[in-house]
Amino acid sequence: ILSLLGYGYTVSDKILNLKNENIGIYGINGIFTFILISYFSTQFIAHTKIFNSIILILGIFFFLIFLKKIFTNKKDLVLFTLLIIVSLIFILVGKNHDDFSYYHFPYSMIISEFSHPLGLGVINNGFRNPSSIFFLSSLFYLPKIEYYLFHISSAYFLGFSNIIFIKNIFNKNIFNKNKFINYLSLISFLFINIFFYRLAEYGTDRSPQILIIIVILLVLIITNYNYSNKRNIINDVFLVFILLSLSASIKPIYLLYSPLVLILLFSKNIKELFKDIIISKTFIYCLFFNILFLFYKIINSG
Repeated sequence: ILSLLGYGYTVSDKILNLKNENIGIYGINGIFTFILISYFSTQFIAHTKIFNSIILILGIFFFLIFLKKIFTNKKDLVLFTLLIIVSLIFILVGKNHDDFSYYHFPYSMIISEFSHPLGLGVINNGFRNPSSIFFLSSLFYLPKIEYYLFHISSAYFLGFSNIIFIKNIFNKNIFNKNKFINYLSLISFLFINIFFYRLAEYGTDRSPQILIIIVILLVLIITNYNYSNKRNIINDVFLVFILLSLSASIKPIYLLYSPLVLILLFSKNIKELFKDIIISKTFIYCLFFNILFLFYKIINSG
């Protein structure tokens, strides 16, 4: 968790200039960066214990650099601590998904032992459209722990998404102008924690469903909220791009939600900022991610 936040803050603040007050968003950006690292590196090197340890230690180092900024107030520290406790309970009380032994675990294990082979779809039907969760899980192959953390990727999605919803629920600025966003965030928070609480149900479906709920919330915020400066609205649009890219990479069927972006074109602010969005580093960052995501579909099944 610390490593994911470290990468999230480093890439968002220092490289892409996607500053935000929500720790959960930085966590999701950290997951996005982890998967991008996995996509790019697996072609050249196996995700061995040594390689993964270096990646995780670097993330913790980045986290320590941003430590004061991450916990600017005690409420964020309490919320983060609760995230860790709830995530641990979530992991310990459930069994793996039914498909875990069929293709989730084998795929992650293969790219932990070898640089990514060509034509894996011939071996197993589940390998033909590999989920980005498998690439994320392969980075958790660590000394002593071995492969016993391969199943916890879903816990990160749930945990960081919960923080996003909680921060939205108690956001006074939104409440004063568009309080239906606060209520919708509360309903979404209750929904995912009542219906998506079992780890055994988290195959490659539940995590993108949670992300799509956040996308819908963001689209409503962008089209209804009066922003004080253009940088904030650009950041939220980019977050929609990141979440949709991440959802589609977990399971391609969630590309069906990409037309949600078209709704943003009804916003006058977006029309004025269209050029700034298209030529930005974040747009190229998302484009590169999607090219790699499609690349693995092609080399696995043609």
